[in-house]
Amino acid sequence: MSTELKSPQQQIYDAVFLVAYNLGYSVFDYLPANEVSYPFVFVGEYFNNDRKNKSFKYGNMVQIIHVYHDHKGRRELTSMIDKIKAECEQLKRTENFYTTCKNTNDQVMLDNSTGEPLLHGILEVEFQFH
Repeated sequence: MSTELKSPQQQIYDAVFLVAYNLGYSVFDYLPANEVSYPFVFVGEYFNNDRKNKSFKYGNMVQIIHVYHDHKGRRELTSMIDKIKAECEQLKRTENFYTTCKNTNDQVMLDNSTGEPLLHGILEVEFQFH
């Protein structure tokens, strides 16, 4: 019986999720219900561009990380983004792939989707894997 390896994208996703979790944040792989207290992290979408040669798979992936806080928590939200970013930049390896953080982009915007004023931070981390 052979075991199939997780994709590089899943391995990077898991590593990013663990980064936020190990920093002590409430972390979800879905956007939680309104009853969840702020702040929290949602490790969300990813965009992938992988390639393969005769012997291995390599490519780039952008992982999107959302950070939500109430409107009074801007300082904590930006600190959370900075800490997650710094830890992602230190990721060098997943279970079966070497990784390099190539770029990061982040933004903070107002969000009123719940009827309560929120801050929504979006961190995009581009990884190269091989």
